[in-house]
Parts: sequence; C-alpha cells; structure tokens
Amino acid sequence: MIENMRKYTGLMVVVFILLGAGFLFTMNDIGTGTGGGGGSGPAVLEVYGQSIDEQEYYRRGDRTLQLASELGLHFYINFLIAPDYQQLAQANQLMRYGYPNYYVTMSRNLDQQDFSRFIANRTTLQRAMNDMGLYASDEEVTESLKTSGRFAPGGNYDAGEYASFVDKRLGRLGMTEKHLREVVRESLCLTKLIQLVGSGLIAPRTAVQDQLEARNQTVTLARVVLNRDDFVEKEKPTEEEIKAYWEVHQDAYKTDEQRRISYILLDVPEDLKKEEKKDTPEEKADAETAESQAEKDRKEAEAKAKKTEEDKNKKARIAVMREVETISDEIVQKINEKLPLDLEAIVKEHEHSLVKTELFTRAKPPEALKELSLRGNSARGKHLLDEVFSMANVSDPYDLVSKPLRVGETGWIIFRLDEVIEPVLLDYTAARAKARAQLISENATKKVKKAADEAREKIVASIKSGKGFDAAAKELDLTPVQVGPYSASGIAPKNEPSHRELHQVASGLNAGDVSEAIHENDRSLIIFVEKREIEDTEENKNMVDSMVNGSRGELMVRAFMNWRDTQFEKAKVSGTFAQSN
Repeated sequence: MIENMRKYTGLMVVVFILLGAGFLFTMNDIGTGTGGGGGSGPAVLEVYGQSIDEQEYYRRGDRTLQLASELGLHFYINFLIAPDYQQLAQANQLMRYGYPNYYVTMSRNLDQQDFSRFIANRTTLQRAMNDMGLYASDEEVTESLKTSGRFAPGGNYDAGEYASFVDKRLGRLGMTEKHLREVVRESLCLTKLIQLVGSGLIAPRTAVQDQLEARNQTVTLARVVLNRDDFVEKEKPTEEEIKAYWEVHQDAYKTDEQRRISYILLDVPEDLKKEEKKDTPEEKADAETAESQAEKDRKEAEAKAKKTEEDKNKKARIAVMREVETISDEIVQKINEKLPLDLEAIVKEHEHSLVKTELFTRAKPPEALKELSLRGNSARGKHLLDEVFSMANVSDPYDLVSKPLRVGETGWIIFRLDEVIEPVLLDYTAARAKARAQLISENATKKVKKAADEAREKIVASIKSGKGFDAAAKELDLTPVQVGPYSASGIAPKNEPSHRELHQVASGLNAGDVSEAIHENDRSLIIFVEKREIEDTEENKNMVDSMVNGSRGELMVRAFMNWRDTQFEKAKVSGTFAQSN
C-alpha cells in the first residue's frame, strides 16, 4: 500500500496538516526494564540519560541488526534505522524485489551515526512498550518464531534448526535465547505501536479527488520539437576552443580504473544444469486421451524420471548454497572473533582454491567473469562487475570481501578485492577526441534550449495577434504534431515517447495555453493544450473512495515516523559514537 500511495504527492500536504493538529504522543521519562550498559568500559553513547559502553553498543546495535536480519524481521529494521520516510518507503519497496532490508542494502555506507540512531529508536520502542502497555505474550513470540521463514522455510517448523541456531549462531553474536525472544517481542509490539500512533487518520476527500482528476483527465495536445542532433551537426569548434575546454575539464579525462580480485565460484555440475522438460500441448492431450494401460504406464515412468531429475537438480543447488553459506559463516566468525583474515586457508579447508585474476578494466574483464550477471529480483539488470567496481578500497581486509552473490543460473561467488589502480589524467593528445565530442555536445545542448525558449516567445506573440498554434509554429519552420486525446492511465499515444511528462505539464495548464519549453536529454519541446476533459463517472467516484481508504496506510506510517523523530530529539543522544565517523 505504501508503494502504491507514493505517487500521490499531494497527500503529503495533508499529512503535515494532520501532524500539526497536535495528535502526537508524548512520553514520560521513565526507564525501561532493559537497564543500562551491560559492560564495564567507558560510555560511548548516552540515550535518555542511560550510559552505554562499547560492548553494549555493539550488542544493542550491529549485533541486533544482524540477528533481526537473519530472523527475517525486515520491517522492524527498516522502521528503526531508516533516517526518514522517503528512505523507509524505498527500503520497503525494494523488499518486493528481493532486497532484505535497509541494514543489508546499505551495509557498506552505514556509520556510527546510523547505528546510534537505531539504538536510540529501539530504546524509544522499549519505553513505549512500557509507557503505553504494549505487550506480546510468550505464546505470541513462540508462534512468530515457529512460523518464521528462518525456522519454517517450507511452512513446517524445524525444531532442530532452531536449536542449532540458538546453540551456535547466537553465541557468535554474543547473545542468548533471551535476546532473540526480546527482539521478536519488540518487532511484534512495533506493529502495534505504529497502528496506535497512526490510527484514525484519513486524507480529506477533496485532496484525493484533485489528485485523481489530474491523473485521469483526457488531454489533447499539439507539440513541436527541436532536436539537439540538428545543432550538433552545425558545431565546428576550433583547435583553440577544444584545447581551452580540455584545460578547464582535465579531471574528466582519465585512464580507466583497473582492479584485481581473487574469487571462489561454486556451481551445480554441468550434467545437472538441464532445463526442466515441459510437456508439449500434444503430450498433455495424449495424457488426457490415452486409452491403453501401456500408455499410462509410460507416462507415469516418464513423470517419475522427470521428478527424480528435478530432485537431483534441486539437491545440487541446495548443496552449493549451503557450502557457500558455510564459507561465509566462517568469514563472519573470524570477524566476530577479531582474527586475521586468511581467505585462502578458509577456502582450502573446503577443498577449493581461490582464482586470482590479473589487473583488468571494467570494459575488458577476464573471460570467466564477462558473462556473470547477478541472479534474483533485487539484482535485475546488474552484472558482477557492478559489485567489483563499486567496492570501496579500504584498509580493513574484511571490508574487501564480498558477501555471497548469486550469479548465472545456479552459481554463487565470493570475491576479494586485491588491488586497485586508480585512473590517471590523460594528456591533451590522448584526451582531444573526447574533449571535442563533449564540447560539441554541451554547445548543442545550450543552443537547442535557447532556440526553444526563443521559439516559444514568438509562438505566444503570434497567438496573441490572432494566429493559431499550427500557423505560428509553421512560420518558424517547426512541424506541429497532434498528441492524443489520451489520459495518463489510458492507452499511450504512439507518436510521443514522453506522453506521461507532457500529460503532467498539460494538467497544470488551461485549454489554449502554451507551455514553457520542456528540455529533455536529446531535444526540447513546446506543447499547446487544445482540450482538457474530465469525465464524472461512477468508476471515478468509486476510485476516489478507494484512494481515501487506501491513504490510511501511508498516513499511519508518516505519523509514526514523525512521532519517532520527535522522540529521538527527546532522547538527547550524545557521546563519542553519536556522530558520523
């Protein structure tokens, strides 16, 4: 619902009016049952007057985030660590495409300020549970664990997996089962708190109706286009102009960055990478009309063989995934134990070896890496090289090792960044061709924008003198083209790729108006609004009702975030870990 409502930007005004009405909760400054810092070292953070030492800081912050991620408590994490509503909505939307949560997707960009915000917001939640009587029973916590994706991936609770997690994983995080249940309880109460803070909010019907009418109105336009390429062809910069441009923009012309990595790539054996055989329509028809027992037996044998093959393939994929997870867990264990990283030794323990590349550029990667696209909804359109060349070259060796990445159809890879050769400046001779092309591009862009602005002034003047838009445009050797009639939610006109943007511009104009020049990457446009029509249909009325009801979700979340941030100010967060690194 949040994702669906984000496009109704007008509702944001409504939210701030509602929030300004004084419905926000205030809280008494009483402590929680969780107590203060658990260690004996010097305080590094203070929240609501509670001092937290470094050991407790990491347990309450990063360790809790790790635990919550592994438990699948993604909304709990997003609501307590995302810095603002927009990034919260973005994180929640990304979850639909396979990204777990804000902590995981932003892990390399998080700093002490982010973790301190999470700790403070978590403390606020704990205080709210105490002040407002929010409670999740032991039975609710147990039921949540038994139905979680972590311990019941197929819908059936695995007690052995839970026991193993408690015995092994929690110890590595410096936690106990009590901490685990505490986090789950907080997650359950967070949902109740959001509902409590934002309950009863609803957007005014008139605001929603204005938004709907702007989107659903039918517009008929005439437009003229000035193409940037027409101006590119006329540009003939001199040698002096090119060199002067290069001297100002030297930093833009460099050699390609080079990187060297080591990696382990695990995949399903080739003989198991067969596509699952699907029955043809003819085979399905045969199955339905087969008359003889022999035919039925043959079909059953084929189905059994197919199922056996699929099971082998599935087991092989799971085995690869488990092996990669085991290697990754050993790396994490070394981090937790603050031991030196020896990736070669870890890989060798599993009877594999690291593949080490030579230096390569993004444009010319090693053959083995060239076709490795990332797999999964969250990685749609991304290549392994995106991960390799986006990794920061830092001093901590653990930060130079990637998380396990799904590649190809069934493979997994973990890589380590070994060396980076930074780009160096090109001299004029080497950079001349690129500098010339960029200079021409910039000059053409400036000229097409200027020409469009001037054309718009002349067209408006001609219309005021009594001429029509078509005639005024043709006087300037511009060709008017009709677009529409169409609505933003209807069938897109074939002759206009920017129809959505033009509809948005037209919805703010009256019939007979000429728009300001609209500047795009490769062209500039001017539109004339011929008609704007709004149908008062029963369907539109029902849609208004639906949108008014649907606005509750967004308003509830916005209200909670506003309340959360208000409490953060009251928490008076301070200390050496309260600011960015």
